[in-house]
Amino acid sequence: MAFSELSRPWRARGHSNPRGGLLLCHGFTGSPQSLRPWAEHHAALGWEVELPLLPGHARTERDLAASTWRQWYGEVREAALSLLARHGRIAVGGLSMGGALALALAQDERLSEGIAAVVAVNPGMTVPRLALAADLIAPVVPTIPGISSDIARPGVTEEAYDRMPVRAVGQLRRLFRTTREGLGAVEAPLLLATSRTDHTVPPTDSDLVAARVRGPVERLSLTRSHHIATLDHDAPLLLETSARFLDAHVPAPGTGP
Repeated sequence: MAFSELSRPWRARGHSNPRGGLLLCHGFTGSPQSLRPWAEHHAALGWEVELPLLPGHARTERDLAASTWRQWYGEVREAALSLLARHGRIAVGGLSMGGALALALAQDERLSEGIAAVVAVNPGMTVPRLALAADLIAPVVPTIPGISSDIARPGVTEEAYDRMPVRAVGQLRRLFRTTREGLGAVEAPLLLATSRTDHTVPPTDSDLVAARVRGPVERLSLTRSHHIATLDHDAPLLLETSARFLDAHVPAPGTGP
């Protein structure tokens, strides 16, 4: 697939007195394009938004195959540290693998006290059984069909790779396992948005997250959307709920902790 300018990293820093800092994380094989409506919506409300492009994404499948989950996490961690330096306390959010990355950030000892709220949309926590053998399969079967554009809304597509490098699937499995094992360290308030019909990540992954985190959880059911809910029918509901949730949990500038 050809990637447009929408798949590039995006940020909104033009506010003289921003409402706060918000970091958004996109999903596996995808790009910032899937989260641009979310980023632009919250930027219009005054948030300073960072929407980075993960290493290996929106380039070539070979680039993705050469990247690691630690590089993906390192990219969003550096963005979080930068936002924290400017705001003191921030919010993080993500879709799919990006939801797992957001939850991993909330576990990080250097970041956790500064993360005031998390929004996870259809976060991935498990992989199909076949993916457990990804490292063994990759030399023989380097790529498999992709998972992009799981969207109910007609005429809307996600900019993502058409095929997945199997080696990268192995890295995804490691990220999910690491994040899943650390969920008990997540104490920040969590908005957990889950599509009722999802052909990419089972809704039970959200149930697993809700059961294991230690902080308060607000659930949002997305009844009209598939996996890429940020581009789907429920996007207005999701964005409005996210904005309300962040207003409730992220201290406004000058109000203290």
